[in-house]
Amino acid sequence: MKKVKQEGGSTNRVAMFFKRNIYFVLMIVCVLAIGAIITVAAVVNSNDDNVVDPPTVVTPGDDDDDTDDDTPTNPDDGDDDVDDDDGSDDNKPQKTFTLDGILSEYTVDIGFSNTELVFDPTQKHWATHEGVDLIAEAGEQVKCSFDGTVKSVTTDSFDGTTVVITHDGGFETTYKLLDGVTLKAGDSVAEGDVLGTVSSSALSEIAQGTHIHLELTKDGEKIDPTAYMTGISDK
Repeated sequence: MKKVKQEGGSTNRVAMFFKRNIYFVLMIVCVLAIGAIITVAAVVNSNDDNVVDPPTVVTPGDDDDDTDDDTPTNPDDGDDDVDDDDGSDDNKPQKTFTLDGILSEYTVDIGFSNTELVFDPTQKHWATHEGVDLIAEAGEQVKCSFDGTVKSVTTDSFDGTTVVITHDGGFETTYKLLDGVTLKAGDSVAEGDVLGTVSSSALSEIAQGTHIHLELTKDGEKIDPTAYMTGISDK
Protein backbone atom coordinates (compact mmCIF):
# COMPACT_ATOMS: atom_id res chain seq x y z
CA MET A 1 0.00 0.00 0.00
CA LYS A 2 1.54 3.33 -1.07
CA LYS A 3 2.02 5.91 1.64
CA VAL A 4 0.83 9.38 0.88
CA LYS A 5 3.08 12.17 2.16
CA GLN A 6 1.03 14.52 4.16
CA GLU A 7 1.52 18.21 3.51
CA GLY A 8 2.23 20.35 6.51
CA GLY A 9 4.04 17.67 8.42
CA SER A 10 6.94 19.94 9.31
CA THR A 11 4.60 22.60 10.52
CA ASN A 12 2.85 20.14 12.76
CA ARG A 13 6.11 19.01 14.25
CA VAL A 14 7.14 22.59 15.07
CA ALA A 15 3.79 23.22 16.67
CA MET A 16 4.08 20.05 18.68
CA PHE A 17 7.60 21.10 19.81
CA PHE A 18 6.41 24.51 21.08
CA LYS A 19 3.41 22.86 22.71
CA ARG A 20 5.55 20.38 24.56
CA ASN A 21 8.30 22.93 25.48
CA ILE A 22 6.19 26.07 25.97
CA TYR A 23 7.59 26.78 29.46
CA PHE A 24 11.17 26.62 28.28
CA VAL A 25 10.38 28.89 25.34
CA LEU A 26 8.70 31.43 27.57
CA MET A 27 11.61 31.32 29.98
CA ILE A 28 14.08 32.01 27.17
CA VAL A 29 11.96 34.89 25.88
CA CYS A 30 11.82 36.43 29.38
CA VAL A 31 15.57 36.12 29.81
CA LEU A 32 16.15 37.79 26.45
CA ALA A 33 13.71 40.60 27.30
CA ILE A 34 15.36 41.27 30.65
CA GLY A 35 18.75 41.33 28.99
CA ALA A 36 17.53 43.80 26.41
CA ILE A 37 16.12 46.09 29.12
CA ILE A 38 19.39 46.01 31.08
CA THR A 39 21.36 46.79 27.92
CA VAL A 40 19.14 49.78 27.03
CA ALA A 41 19.35 51.14 30.59
CA ALA A 42 23.14 50.89 30.57
CA VAL A 43 23.34 52.77 27.27
CA VAL A 44 21.03 55.55 28.52
CA ASN A 45 23.02 56.01 31.75
CA SER A 46 26.24 56.13 29.80
CA ASN A 47 24.87 58.89 27.60
CA ASP A 48 23.71 60.90 30.66
CA ASP A 49 27.18 60.72 32.23
CA ASN A 50 28.71 62.18 29.08
CA VAL A 51 26.41 65.22 29.04
CA VAL A 52 28.34 68.43 29.97
CA ASP A 53 26.46 70.82 32.21
CA PRO A 54 26.13 74.29 30.74
CA PRO A 55 28.43 76.91 32.35
CA THR A 56 26.93 78.87 35.20
CA VAL A 57 26.49 82.54 34.31
CA VAL A 58 27.18 84.88 37.21
CA THR A 59 25.83 88.40 36.93
CA PRO A 60 27.10 91.31 39.06
CA GLY A 61 25.19 91.61 42.29
CA ASP A 62 24.35 87.88 42.57
CA ASP A 63 24.71 86.66 46.13
CA ASP A 64 27.51 84.19 46.81
CA ASP A 65 26.30 80.83 48.09
CA ASP A 66 28.62 81.32 51.06
CA THR A 67 27.07 84.67 51.97
CA ASP A 68 25.12 84.61 55.18
CA ASP A 69 21.71 86.12 54.46
CA ASP A 70 21.42 87.09 58.10
CA THR A 71 24.48 89.35 57.98
CA PRO A 72 23.31 92.99 58.43
CA THR A 73 24.21 95.26 55.51
CA ASN A 74 24.02 98.44 57.57
CA PRO A 75 27.10 99.02 59.76
CA ASP A 76 24.79 100.42 62.43
CA ASP A 77 22.71 97.22 62.48
CA GLY A 78 23.50 94.69 65.14
CA ASP A 79 22.73 93.70 68.66
CA ASP A 80 20.18 95.98 70.26
CA ASP A 81 22.22 95.82 73.45
CA VAL A 82 25.19 97.59 71.85
CA ASP A 83 25.53 101.20 72.95
CA ASP A 84 25.67 103.38 69.83
CA ASP A 85 27.22 106.24 71.80
CA ASP A 86 30.94 105.60 71.57
CA GLY A 87 31.82 108.98 72.99
CA SER A 88 33.00 110.39 69.65
CA ASP A 89 32.38 114.00 68.72
CA ASP A 90 30.32 112.86 65.72
CA ASN A 91 27.46 111.99 68.08
CA LYS A 92 27.44 115.39 69.73
CA PRO A 93 25.05 118.07 68.42
CA GLN A 94 26.80 120.90 66.59
CA LYS A 95 26.65 124.27 68.40
CA THR A 96 25.58 127.36 66.52
CA PHE A 97 28.28 130.00 66.23
CA THR A 98 27.50 133.12 68.26
CA LEU A 99 29.35 136.16 69.61
CA ASP A 100 27.45 136.54 72.87
CA GLY A 101 28.94 136.72 76.36
CA ILE A 102 32.10 138.59 75.42
CA LEU A 103 31.44 141.35 77.97
CA SER A 104 28.99 141.44 80.84
CA GLU A 105 27.90 144.96 79.84
CA TYR A 106 28.66 147.00 76.75
CA THR A 107 27.24 149.36 74.17
CA VAL A 108 28.00 149.42 70.46
CA ASP A 109 29.82 152.58 69.39
CA ILE A 110 31.14 152.53 65.82
CA GLY A 111 29.69 149.64 63.85
CA PHE A 112 30.95 147.54 60.95
CA SER A 113 31.45 149.18 57.55
CA ASN A 114 33.67 147.71 54.85
CA THR A 115 32.23 149.79 52.00
CA GLU A 116 31.06 153.14 53.39
CA LEU A 117 33.50 155.49 55.11
CA VAL A 118 32.95 156.36 58.76
CA PHE A 119 34.62 159.10 60.82
CA ASP A 120 37.44 158.07 63.18
CA PRO A 121 37.42 160.60 66.08
CA THR A 122 40.94 159.56 67.17
CA GLN A 123 42.67 159.80 63.78
CA LYS A 124 40.35 162.62 62.62
CA HIS A 125 39.73 161.08 59.21
CA TRP A 126 37.21 159.00 57.31
CA ALA A 127 37.86 155.31 56.67
CA THR A 128 36.21 151.92 56.51
CA HIS A 129 35.72 150.12 59.83
CA GLU A 130 36.17 146.33 59.54
CA GLY A 131 34.92 145.53 63.02
CA VAL A 132 32.67 146.77 65.79
CA ASP A 133 33.64 148.79 68.89
CA LEU A 134 32.11 147.66 72.19
CA ILE A 135 32.28 150.34 74.90
CA ALA A 136 32.98 148.88 78.37
CA GLU A 137 34.68 149.76 81.65
CA ALA A 138 38.47 149.50 81.81
CA GLY A 139 39.60 146.31 83.48
CA GLU A 140 36.37 144.41 82.69
CA GLN A 141 36.96 140.80 81.73
CA VAL A 142 36.80 139.95 78.04
CA LYS A 143 35.64 136.35 77.43
CA CYS A 144 35.90 133.96 74.51
CA SER A 145 32.69 133.91 72.50
CA PHE A 146 33.02 130.38 71.03
CA ASP A 147 35.24 127.30 71.29
CA GLY A 148 38.39 127.54 69.21
CA THR A 149 42.19 127.64 69.02
CA VAL A 150 44.40 130.67 69.54
CA LYS A 151 45.99 131.55 66.20
CA SER A 152 48.17 134.45 67.37
CA VAL A 153 48.80 136.85 70.26
CA THR A 154 50.55 140.20 69.57
CA THR A 155 51.13 143.28 71.68
CA ASP A 156 52.01 146.91 70.82
CA SER A 157 51.33 150.34 72.27
CA PHE A 158 48.82 151.25 69.56
CA ASP A 159 46.40 148.27 69.67
CA GLY A 160 47.33 146.92 73.10
CA THR A 161 47.18 143.11 72.96
CA THR A 162 45.44 141.49 69.99
CA VAL A 163 44.18 137.90 70.19
CA VAL A 164 43.11 136.01 67.05
CA ILE A 165 41.10 132.77 67.48
CA THR A 166 40.05 130.28 64.82
CA HIS A 167 36.74 128.40 65.11
CA ASP A 168 34.99 125.55 63.31
CA GLY A 169 32.95 126.49 60.25
CA GLY A 170 35.54 128.87 58.79
CA PHE A 171 35.07 131.55 61.47
CA GLU A 172 37.90 133.63 62.94
CA THR A 173 37.54 136.26 65.67
CA THR A 174 39.96 139.09 66.45
CA TYR A 175 39.91 140.90 69.82
CA LYS A 176 41.89 144.15 70.00
CA LEU A 177 42.63 146.64 72.80
CA LEU A 178 43.17 144.03 75.54
CA ASP A 179 45.36 143.92 78.66
CA GLY A 180 46.40 141.03 80.92
CA VAL A 181 46.49 138.33 78.22
CA THR A 182 48.38 135.15 79.20
CA LEU A 183 47.37 132.99 76.23
CA LYS A 184 49.77 131.90 73.50
CA ALA A 185 49.39 130.59 69.96
CA GLY A 186 48.14 127.00 69.87
CA ASP A 187 46.17 127.18 73.11
CA SER A 188 42.65 125.75 73.06
CA VAL A 189 39.94 128.03 74.42
CA ALA A 190 36.30 127.37 75.22
CA GLU A 191 33.27 129.59 75.25
CA GLY A 192 33.38 131.70 78.41
CA ASP A 193 37.15 131.45 79.00
CA VAL A 194 38.74 134.78 80.03
CA LEU A 195 40.98 136.19 77.30
CA GLY A 196 42.07 139.35 79.11
CA THR A 197 40.64 142.70 80.22
CA VAL A 198 39.58 145.94 78.57
CA SER A 199 42.69 148.09 78.13
CA SER A 200 42.97 151.61 79.46
CA SER A 201 46.34 152.32 77.82
CA ALA A 202 45.99 151.33 74.15
CA LEU A 203 46.24 154.40 71.89
CA SER A 204 44.08 153.13 69.01
CA GLU A 205 40.60 154.71 68.99
CA ILE A 206 41.34 156.26 72.39
CA ALA A 207 39.02 159.22 71.73
CA GLN A 208 36.05 156.84 72.04
CA GLY A 209 36.89 155.88 75.60
CA THR A 210 37.71 152.41 76.89
CA HIS A 211 36.40 149.64 74.67
CA ILE A 212 37.40 146.58 72.68
CA HIS A 213 37.55 146.35 68.90
CA LEU A 214 36.04 143.07 67.65
CA GLU A 215 36.43 141.71 64.11
CA LEU A 216 34.89 138.60 62.52
CA THR A 217 36.07 136.71 59.43
CA LYS A 218 34.15 133.96 57.63
CA ASP A 219 36.12 131.92 55.08
CA GLY A 220 38.69 134.72 54.80
CA GLU A 221 36.17 137.55 54.33
CA LYS A 222 35.46 140.28 56.87
CA ILE A 223 31.79 140.30 57.93
CA ASP A 224 29.64 142.20 60.43
CA PRO A 225 30.04 140.69 63.94
CA THR A 226 26.68 142.04 65.08
CA ALA A 227 24.94 139.56 62.75
CA TYR A 228 25.95 136.87 65.28
CA MET A 229 25.17 138.86 68.43
CA THR A 230 21.89 139.09 70.41
CA GLY A 231 20.77 141.72 72.88
CA ILE A 232 22.86 144.45 71.31
CA SER A 233 22.69 147.79 73.10
CA ASP A 234 23.35 150.77 70.83
CA LYS A 235 25.01 153.87 72.25
